[in-house]
Amino acid sequence: MSVANETGGWGRWGSRDFAASLHPGRNVLAIAALTVLSIACQVRWGTIPDTSWLITVCERILSGERLYTQIYETNPPFSVWLYLPPVAAARLLGIAPEVLVQAWTYLAALVGLSFSGVIVKRAGFAEAASLFALAPAFYAMLVVFPGNAFSEREHIGIALFMPLLALHAWRARRDATAQPGLGLAALAGLSGSVLLLIKPYYAIMVLAPALLVAARQCSLKSVFAPEHWVIGGVCIAYFGAVTLIHPEFLRDVYPLMADVYAKVSVFLPIVIVYGFTWGFLVFLTWWLWPAGRFPELAAVAMTASVAGMFPLFYQAKGWAYHAYPAIFCAVAAILCLLALPRIEQQQPRLLSFVTAPSRAWALAGVAIAFLPYWSTQKPDPALVAAIRAATDRPTVALVSPDISSGHPLNRMIDGQFVSTHVSDWLGAFSLRLSQQAVLSGDTAEATRYQAIMVRYAESKREEFERLRADVIIFKKNNTNWTSQLTERFGFDAILARYHVLAEDGALRIYLRDDYVRPGPLTVGRLTSASSPASASD
Repeated sequence: MSVANETGGWGRWGSRDFAASLHPGRNVLAIAALTVLSIACQVRWGTIPDTSWLITVCERILSGERLYTQIYETNPPFSVWLYLPPVAAARLLGIAPEVLVQAWTYLAALVGLSFSGVIVKRAGFAEAASLFALAPAFYAMLVVFPGNAFSEREHIGIALFMPLLALHAWRARRDATAQPGLGLAALAGLSGSVLLLIKPYYAIMVLAPALLVAARQCSLKSVFAPEHWVIGGVCIAYFGAVTLIHPEFLRDVYPLMADVYAKVSVFLPIVIVYGFTWGFLVFLTWWLWPAGRFPELAAVAMTASVAGMFPLFYQAKGWAYHAYPAIFCAVAAILCLLALPRIEQQQPRLLSFVTAPSRAWALAGVAIAFLPYWSTQKPDPALVAAIRAATDRPTVALVSPDISSGHPLNRMIDGQFVSTHVSDWLGAFSLRLSQQAVLSGDTAEATRYQAIMVRYAESKREEFERLRADVIIFKKNNTNWTSQLTERFGFDAILARYHVLAEDGALRIYLRDDYVRPGPLTVGRLTSASSPASASD
């Protein structure tokens, strides 16, 4: 069966003449329309928890606090540095940093897509014209598809990773009349290094395509290409900077992350939610694969997708943004196959009943893959309105192991988050590991994790008593952890000095009994208090 000849299929898109006839202005209009659509969609998801917290971290750093001492961030410093430019610019301009962080994300998507297009065009791929026609589809995967992962570090990182994959595909070509220039390779390496600076284990997404290229060319020369030296140099420089600027991360934070955070894992939900979806995308790639040909762009993208599944299972938390690099690369491989001028597809007898056009199957794959990205962690607007009506720039503390309990809620109520830790993950995870060790009969491990939990809980109690936050956000349905705080560490006495201001199904909001809303109330302020929109310093 030839996909190009399907009735109602993708045949016209497989024609280079048709793709070449498209006016560039149409792509510009399509990308502009997708940007507007994406901005409208972001109203549903709001600023996601991780991004909201990192914006708060950046603001506190710009106000003079020190990372890893006064602010305990679990990620390496590049996760913070990535957002510092837009947050600093927002402070200078006096606008909400969320606006510029979103603009920063769109800029990364446009830079990654445009640079990839330059490399594909210079490489002379036969499908270049069709890929140009499909540019809006790639852009949609970067700005609409991410959903609840929009502006995540992995999201920005994979957008800037695309040029490196295109360069790998160029090097994989046996019929290439020219090789990438040094400047182009260096820029692609610099762009691709962002994903590794975010999380080092994404290096496997560089290594796997590089080895594919080496196997294709029957030479290891490509492994030592200039772009890889640039990536290596950037990573070494970054490690040196972390050692000099933030030795606390390597000395204090990372050991706890490896000992506690990394040991709490889930695997079955990952297999169910992402494994089957990814498997379907792999099937579509195989189904579209041209017989007797080696489409370099699709091969490199799918190799990166396979490699991207390893960090997903290594992190073992099951969050949608952890799966985004692998899912995006798999969809990119499908789009690259659909862009081939002629696709002669193998037709196993078991699939002889499949007559739906390839475009329909591709859309079905994207729709299925999008489901985990559809859910939102945006706080209840009524809860936000109730807090804003009773407070004015309150100091905020959190009792919850879940980052989404306090962020973006803290920013939506114009709060000042004063806790050192983003959430109680260290205490709650240590408690869980201690209980697991008891069940397995490992008394020494149980005692060790219990000690970590106790140290954390006692330091949290001291912090609460010292700071006396105006508002406490309390997660209701995590009784295993919260009961420890209230029954063993005196948080019942702390909460006795507060009263319940509002609550919903997940959160209970406490307001300090002696809190007095500062400053004169104006009509404008009362009006803004009823709005759930995010605010900034």
